[in-house]
Amino acid sequence: MVAALTNESATSKSVYFAHCTSEMIFITHLLTEQPEKLAGPLLADTYVTLLKGRNAWYGQMLAKGELRLDMGDSIKGKGMIQGISAVGAFFELLSQPSLSVQHPEENKQVAPAELCPILKRLYRILIKRSVIYITIMHMVLCIH
Repeated sequence: MVAALTNESATSKSVYFAHCTSEMIFITHLLTEQPEKLAGPLLADTYVTLLKGRNAWYGQMLAKGELRLDMGDSIKGKGMIQGISAVGAFFELLSQPSLSVQHPEENKQVAPAELCPILKRLYRILIKRSVIYITIMHMVLCIH
């Protein structure tokens, strides 16, 4: 979606990638006793998933209005877009009160999902199908 909304801006995509990997590292350290380092093949796979693979293609087509959420997550010629179910599963898991963590800026416990703004937005767009976010995507695209 970022690529489509920013006219393939390398800077925007690199900032998005950095924020996504930051959230992934946070989630990995929260859920795993001995997390792998996000390097080498794992980092390469992350890059493909976020910026070049089926999930990236799906996001671009969605942002451009060439696909609609009601078309589902199995796309002819592309197969299953696994990122949709992954977003739903991780958001629901990280929204559990039993996983609460200290908010870094506020003196209170919050669900880990509250500290993952990209995951929250993707959940609202892909799972909740928020018309507001989809409309904003299309408006931004029209400006570019």
